[in-house]
Amino acid sequence: MPTKSRRRFIGLSSVTRLAGFAAFAVVMFSCQPSHSGELDSERDEDVDLAFVGSARETGTLKPIPGVQIRAEVGGRRILIRTNTEGVYRLIPNFGEGVTADQVKISCSKDGYETVDVSRRQLSDKKVKELIVAECLLAPKP
Repeated sequence: MPTKSRRRFIGLSSVTRLAGFAAFAVVMFSCQPSHSGELDSERDEDVDLAFVGSARETGTLKPIPGVQIRAEVGGRRILIRTNTEGVYRLIPNFGEGVTADQVKISCSKDGYETVDVSRRQLSDKKVKELIVAECLLAPKP
């Protein structure tokens, strides 16, 4: 009989240790900072050039997810897609000395045609050139 109670005690102790470890892990992972959606680089460094913006449908200005955004300088290009809210963020690395005026931004998606890509420059303490490039697309007939 003493053996049975001893086993029950050991089993409870294991469960308690496991629960304690799980609680500790949850606390450690929840303490990590989340920087999602910020303009700052993931490495928290100053950047020379950044593009942000959205893709919207003509008429309704409804956001369009999954639009391909293309940034090009000469033969080099970077392709990204808008998120589920039709928004994108691009921090290109075309090399030192490349300015926003040298980068061509274009937008495309199957079933749509690009009507306009408007650009304007904003100021940001972490980005030397922050460009907002908004894409306006129309459904193809």
